[in-house]
Amino acid sequence: MAVQLINIGNIANDGTGDDLREAFIKTNANFEELDLRDDEQTTAKNLGDTGEGLFFRRNVYDLEFKKISAGSNVTLTADDNKIVIAADSGVSDLTITADTGNVVLDDSAALTISGGADISTVIVDGVLTVAYTGVTDLVSDTTPQLSADLDAQANNLLNVGTITTTGINGPVTGNVTGNLTGNVTGDLTGLVHGIDIRTIAGDDQADFGAINPVIENLFQYVIINTDIDWGSITTPNSGIFDLGAIAV
Repeated sequence: MAVQLINIGNIANDGTGDDLREAFIKTNANFEELDLRDDEQTTAKNLGDTGEGLFFRRNVYDLEFKKISAGSNVTLTADDNKIVIAADSGVSDLTITADTGNVVLDDSAALTISGGADISTVIVDGVLTVAYTGVTDLVSDTTPQLSADLDAQANNLLNVGTITTTGINGPVTGNVTGNLTGNVTGDLTGLVHGIDIRTIAGDDQADFGAINPVIENLFQYVIINTDIDWGSITTPNSGIFDLGAIAV
C-alpha cells in the first residue's frame, strides 16, 4: 500500500484535520509500510588496490569480517582499541666468513655469491649450485702442466710421441727411432735405430761379424787361426794388441 498522508487541517484546531486517533493509525501504518518496503542496506567495503581485505560480506543485518591469524614467527595481541601484530626477530645477525674476509648480515642485508674465473653460480628453486666451467681433462687443455709427480699406478702410457727428459728410471719398452736424450737407469727394451741392443748386453756378445783376411805366409796363417782372449768389456786383457792402421 502507499504511505498515508495525515490531514492536519488548515489551521490548528479548525476541525478539518484528522483526529488524534486517526492520525496515529496512519502513523503506525506508515511505519509498517516502510519497514516492509525497504530492507537494511548498510554495507562495508575494503579500500585500496593492494593487500588483503578484512570485510567479507553482509549477512542480512550482520556485517561479517575476516579474522587476523598469526603465521610463523608472528604474534597477535589485542585490546579494546587496537590489534598489535609483532614478528619474532629470530636471527638478528649472521656472520659469513670466507677464506679471505667476512661480512655480517642483519635482517635486511643480502649476500651475493658470484663466480670467479671459470666458476659459475646459479640458484634454482632455492638450491645454490656452484659449477666449474674450465678445462677438466687433458684432451681439452692445450698446454697441460703437472704441479707434482704423476702416478700412473703401474699403467702404460700409450701412443706417446716425442719424449724429452732429464732421466728415465725404470724399463723402457718399444722402438726408439729418434734421439734419446737423458739418463736411462732401468732396462731399455726394443730397437734403437733398428738395432736390438740386447745382442751386446753381455760381456761375450760383441759379435761384429766375420773378418776375411788375405793369408800370404805361414806365420799369418798361425796368427789368424789362433784364438786370442782379450778378456771382457768390463775386465779387458791388460796386454796391448796393435794391428796398425786399418787403412794405409
